[in-house]
Amino acid sequence: MSNTVPVIGIDPAELAWIRMLVRLLRHPEPVVPELTRQALVYLEAAASRSGVFSSDREAVPAKRR
Repeated sequence: MSNTVPVIGIDPAELAWIRMLVRLLRHPEPVVPELTRQALVYLEAAASRSGVFSSDREAVPAKRR
């Protein structure tokens, strides 16, 4: 079996983290997905402030539910 991943930019070693993130976002208790979303927004902002995160796209605020 090949070690390629059909999603651009995802290292096969990162798949466990992606799976965990998807499980948290799909959690049946409504607080868990919202807390996960807020944590992702925080991490993205912190990474962009530190210069770790560089994006080619325009800065667009996350859509609120």
